[in-house]
Amino acid sequence: MQAVDGSTAYLLNKMEVKKYFGAQANQHVPIPMARVMQVHDVLNDITVWGDIYPIIKSEQSIMASRVRHLAPDSLTIFDRGYPGYALMYMMINEETPRHFVMRCKSTMNMEVKQFLRSKNTCKIVDLAPGKVAIETLLGYGIIVTPSTHIKVRMQKILLPGGETEVLLTNLYDEKMYSAADLKYLYGLRWGIETAYGKQKNQQQMEQFSGHRVICIQQDYAAGLFVANLQSLIEKQSRRYLCKVNKQRKHVYRINRNVSWASLKHQIVRLFLHQRPRKILILLQKAFERNLEAVRPGRKYPRIFKVNRLHGKYQTFTNYKRAI
Repeated sequence: MQAVDGSTAYLLNKMEVKKYFGAQANQHVPIPMARVMQVHDVLNDITVWGDIYPIIKSEQSIMASRVRHLAPDSLTIFDRGYPGYALMYMMINEETPRHFVMRCKSTMNMEVKQFLRSKNTCKIVDLAPGKVAIETLLGYGIIVTPSTHIKVRMQKILLPGGETEVLLTNLYDEKMYSAADLKYLYGLRWGIETAYGKQKNQQQMEQFSGHRVICIQQDYAAGLFVANLQSLIEKQSRRYLCKVNKQRKHVYRINRNVSWASLKHQIVRLFLHQRPRKILILLQKAFERNLEAVRPGRKYPRIFKVNRLHGKYQTFTNYKRAI
């Protein structure tokens, strides 16, 4: 099971960087930015694929080019910026269909609007392509006509705040995949949001060791490797955590801020040591020595802010943390 999402990264204000990745203008000056795209295994907290693109590339077009690379018979979770006939057609019509759960906007199309006004909580509809979808698919060598329909299940989900959201899926069997199941599955998408938070705030994704395009691409790939390594070692510590939690009042987990420091001093040795397994065990023990209590029930409203003005980190040309 995997979630898909994109983000942006502020870049160094260098001519070569700006020429390759592009820029987004604000009320003052153009800001060099890149598009980041990732597919994240939300059950294991592993980024199975990620890349950094020019900002002009849309998340939808990047994902459409990646559909065939998704694992056969997999389930992919999408936020409401992705649903559209073209992407759903490609997911459904792969030789081995790729299953999906997508949240859609209430104004996506007439079928969704009518469904929201109706008393139905679940409905399977046939969707036809519009002109844009036909042209989009033609760009990928796929020919469809206005009479080419796809079958999609629409499911209403009631949110805690009283709002009703609509999920689209090709998991058609309502008995096998209930509304509660779909709600749970979509909720797992939050794993990719926390992954981006970890990469940007703890790893400082937007700090680069060099001023060239290749350096930015290498730093991004290295960051994914480190994030995945941290998750894998943390997963190896689960047996120890289960043992510890049986003896304590509260549930404890690995303190990630401290675990980054452990990686900083050992990760290079993995590539130099003749027995890398010894280094991995050393790191696992270091992780297990630093635990923190889980504080359940904490929930804060999402605050949207201008990252450039209020972000935790800024993109400087003379600074890069070691890991």
